[in-house]
Amino acid sequence: MRGALAAVATAGLVTGLITVTGGTASAVPLKLNQKYTCKFPIINNDPIEVEITADMPTTMNVGETVPEYDIKAVTKVSARAAQGLGVMGAVTLEGKATADVNVALPGGTGNLPIKVVNTVAKTNIPNPAAAFTVDATGKSPGSLLTWADPGTAKFDVTGLKLHNMIARDAAGNAVQLPPFGDEFETACTLDAGQPTLLHTMEIKGGSTDPGPDPDPGPDPDPGPDPDPGTDPSTGKQNVNTKVTPKQGGGQLTMAQAGDTVALSPVQEGAGGSSTGDLQKVTVKDARNGATGWSLTGKVTDFTGGAGTIGADKLGWTPSCETAAGSASTCVPGTQGTVGGTGATLASAPDAAQTGGEFTVGAGLALDVPATAAAGDYAAVLTLTLT
Repeated sequence: MRGALAAVATAGLVTGLITVTGGTASAVPLKLNQKYTCKFPIINNDPIEVEITADMPTTMNVGETVPEYDIKAVTKVSARAAQGLGVMGAVTLEGKATADVNVALPGGTGNLPIKVVNTVAKTNIPNPAAAFTVDATGKSPGSLLTWADPGTAKFDVTGLKLHNMIARDAAGNAVQLPPFGDEFETACTLDAGQPTLLHTMEIKGGSTDPGPDPDPGPDPDPGPDPDPGTDPSTGKQNVNTKVTPKQGGGQLTMAQAGDTVALSPVQEGAGGSSTGDLQKVTVKDARNGATGWSLTGKVTDFTGGAGTIGADKLGWTPSCETAAGSASTCVPGTQGTVGGTGATLASAPDAAQTGGEFTVGAGLALDVPATAAAGDYAAVLTLTLT
């Protein structure tokens, strides 16, 4: 049953995606065939096949805005889906589908991800069960995109999701589909090796105005000179730049200078403080956002052949340094017990702008009781960055 609904939604979704492109040039017919696998209630995974058709121009011009376009999609649904729907008492299905479309902008200037929502018309389910097709129509969202650069633009349909899907019985009542109820939703996965390219469009510089005077009116820009373009001693140039992502950036990471700390020995029967320094930890926040971070630690009991020293006997004195140019400021944790439940080693608060590089350390001191037997003791100190 869900398979049928998915097929319908898929058709609508892909159709909406195709309509995102348009232009003033004469349109050409387009067709894209794709196969998806959708996980539906009751019948689980089931295949659907979608054929998307639309008319779109092969060229547009810089400065033009993509208008709305009508889209059609025909989805083939399996007999198994029809049988599942029939068993549940469904005779029709309807709903909505959202398609994921990626527009590769001309000139390598980036990508514009678009989600296109389509309405799936009510469709009859065959009885006895048989494979059937579902028709869907939609319109692309107009005025979403105005071409800013010349070059080649590509439109790829990369995925779809079915939602607000309803199967109805002969009386028009919604059929209950566990665990969803009246309406269900499902994601569909594009089968391996399936094509995604719907259309390639050339974006050209200049205007498509056929009139003899390409600039019949004054320059609309306000200012002391109402028409600076007519002055041969002046000119305008567009200046563009791009901020590219850091190599390996966009993440919150930590690195340790080493993984072993040797504390100073304590004489048997005397007890006292066994001290050392935590291996330095470097925290890098390249997320370029407003969220801070926290570095916490906890330790296991110190154990060995001679006995055990409790985790609550380990204390630390945290330290933290902020590298120059960092947006955040590192704050060391409070001096005190580490223990098995854990404590904060260092942190940086949320702020309007966060990020940077930080060096974190701590002086460690294990309070060894006088009753501890001679021998080697070891524990594991775990640090967690969130």
